[in-house]
Amino acid sequence: MVVGGSLGGLSTALALRCMDCDVEVYERSTGPMKSRGAGLVVQTELIDFLKEHDIVAEEAISIPAYKRQYLSQDGSIQWEEQTLQRMTSWDTIYRQLRNALPNNLYHNGKRLTSFEQNKDYVVAQFEDGHSQRCDLLVGADGSSSTVRQQLLPDIFPKYAGYVAWRGVVDENKIPIDVVQFFANKFTFFHERNTQILCYLIPGPTGELSEGERRLNWVWYCNVSTGNELQLLLTDRYGKQREFSVPQGMVRDDFVQQQKSIAERILPKVFGQLVVQTNEPFIQTIYDLSVPRMAFGRACILGDAAFVLRPHTAAGLSKAATNAVALANSIANSSDISVIEALKRWEPHQIELGNNLKYMGISLGNRSQFNQI
Repeated sequence: MVVGGSLGGLSTALALRCMDCDVEVYERSTGPMKSRGAGLVVQTELIDFLKEHDIVAEEAISIPAYKRQYLSQDGSIQWEEQTLQRMTSWDTIYRQLRNALPNNLYHNGKRLTSFEQNKDYVVAQFEDGHSQRCDLLVGADGSSSTVRQQLLPDIFPKYAGYVAWRGVVDENKIPIDVVQFFANKFTFFHERNTQILCYLIPGPTGELSEGERRLNWVWYCNVSTGNELQLLLTDRYGKQREFSVPQGMVRDDFVQQQKSIAERILPKVFGQLVVQTNEPFIQTIYDLSVPRMAFGRACILGDAAFVLRPHTAAGLSKAATNAVALANSIANSSDISVIEALKRWEPHQIELGNNLKYMGISLGNRSQFNQI
């Protein structure tokens, strides 16, 4: 059983099915999961996963960036290098993974409340009164994981001192010269205590053709903990959010304030991008890591175990790596129990998570706090 039907949960389910495991996914949202349009950098691990599971070729779900460029405040190119990276979006990858899993194995509206286990099986309890017995329970239910909260109740996320303003704009709503400046490039601007980046991603339903794509931007800004952060995370209806404020929910005064700052301090091309974004959203940056990932017949992986700072661009690739390694460990352990298979799987996944965690902290602190 996989708890959580987003990218990490789908990756896990597909990897386990390829090893002839019977697997079902239980997702708490009542309908199809909706994207915030967030962009993703395609890493080798994701490409390998999609190929090995015969899902899709990388060229069909991504846009190439042939160059990295760093701008000065006046918009001139301060530094550049030729390097190939491929860019995609959350919704594009979700759609591919979801379509690869049969509908009868994906259950919406299933909010896990608790589970119990013994040496032979696990029994999961859901909010609607349903209970389900399984041999293995995988917690792939994201950063606010219910599975992790039951297993490790003393582990909490730690705020990193800054947030990411994020936005997506259809390229046909941006002046053509701005689109051409960003097209097929990974563009950055970095000043003291702030960094913004941009790249092209597929359109809302995966379009790759010129004129149908989107511009994805991420702007890291320092925000003090306490009252300043609490105000920013209070949505337009007065609801206090914990980790993010979704599209359409950020208060208008904060949006207008951020757009004014953009016009004042960012290179003109970035300023135009921010100003033209109708519904930016806010994501708090924080660190979360666990000392364990395997607990008898239950385990946690992906963002349920390690939440990485976005600078690593490795969150999805880490989840795919966790999933493939888990499936391989179970498939290669026919002579031992699930419990022993999880014990074998755990050490390398902990090491991977910690290495990426420290990389993210280093990159983020260098960017936002000038720490070397």
